[in-house]
Amino acid sequence: MRAIVVGAGEVGYYIAKRLVGEGHDVTIIEEKSAVKERVEKELDVLVIQGSGASPKALEAAGVSKTDLLIAVTDEDEMNLVASLLAKQARGEKPIKTIARVRNPEFSKNPSLQSGKALGIDTLINPNQAVAEEIARLVHTPAAAQVAFFAEGKVQLLGVDVKPGAPALYKRLRDLGSFQAKHPFLVAAISRNDTLHIPHGETVIEPGDHLYLVAHRDDAPPILAFMGRQEVPARRVLLIGGGRIGLSLAEILEAEEIPVTLMERNAKRCEELAHRLKKTLVLEGDGTDLQALTEEGVAETDVVVTVSDDEATNILAALLAKKRLKAKKAIALIQRSHLIQLATSLGIDAPISPRLTTASVILRSVRRGQVVSLVEMPEMDAEIMELVALPTTPIVDCPLRDVDMPRGAIVAAISRGEQIIIPKGDSQILPGDRVILFTLPEAISKVEQLFSG
Repeated sequence: MRAIVVGAGEVGYYIAKRLVGEGHDVTIIEEKSAVKERVEKELDVLVIQGSGASPKALEAAGVSKTDLLIAVTDEDEMNLVASLLAKQARGEKPIKTIARVRNPEFSKNPSLQSGKALGIDTLINPNQAVAEEIARLVHTPAAAQVAFFAEGKVQLLGVDVKPGAPALYKRLRDLGSFQAKHPFLVAAISRNDTLHIPHGETVIEPGDHLYLVAHRDDAPPILAFMGRQEVPARRVLLIGGGRIGLSLAEILEAEEIPVTLMERNAKRCEELAHRLKKTLVLEGDGTDLQALTEEGVAETDVVVTVSDDEATNILAALLAKKRLKAKKAIALIQRSHLIQLATSLGIDAPISPRLTTASVILRSVRRGQVVSLVEMPEMDAEIMELVALPTTPIVDCPLRDVDMPRGAIVAAISRGEQIIIPKGDSQILPGDRVILFTLPEAISKVEQLFSG
């Protein structure tokens, strides 16, 4: 596949790196000369210096022969124009276009139909995507990562195993009696900052971070088995009233979860109080220990720090968690290399807009019938949900006989209302939704297996 990435910021660089690693032909359009030089040194790509809104730059990038254009600059208008120009340049020849837009006037406008009214295949609003991801974490306070598949019936849970947990020091093959009542699969284990695909002899050790796949209804007892008591969030404190904070407050209001929002800018507080009908909006500094104490952080189920300042988010989350003993702290972190640091410091769930946006983009890029896709933060791994077609090579065959690529495992199968945690004799049937965990080296082979 030939692809053009417009903008080599955090998201653009990451997407280009992923596509190059999977063997795709990638060209980048970037305005800043310093960024262009860095990308040329680090990635095997052609970089055109110029504007994505320039027909000349698009022509130099080979838009007439391109299958996909991803526009992820910091300017919404440029992303939209680049996508429209690419469509125009291709004429009747098909090209898929994806544009990132932060302004909700673009992404939420019903007349634009998520970009299709403009001829753009996918519009992505990272602020809304991040707010929705955080809302899922608020609903499952005991987990550090949460994702839903199969129309919400299957959950992916990222869980730190607590000291004294019943699952500790057990081999995975010895969990049969518990799994008979509450089926689940350990898709991966993060241990010492390295992601492992486990096997039957793998022992659950202190400090392990497990990625579990299970039926939604089985999540509470499975979390308890890992030493994590699941208690629904009854009170949430948001620190930061920007676009993400507002979107998250609106989601939680609709779900009848009591929310207090703290914002340091007085004028913004007035705007928020006018927009939000059920949220208590307070003017204050999220790093002010006294202010946090007065707001009863110790009695708060979840503290979410989503200000525009990364350092504030980290500090406020640590104060809430370490000094005031908040039950769970979620922090928005822009720079990806700080995610593992934040986790090691004790922040329960660092959220990366880059990873969230990349997950949506990669879902649109993948071949086959991809329904949903989630990025794994430790490594460039994915959880993919695909639909098995009648022509899919692995249907009607026991999984033990399938030549599944190394680094990929079938985590769950959704068949109507039935959720199957697979074993060796399980079979995938046409129409099944299949949830797979895949490491980077297995992605292209998995796509081939499900491309029909």
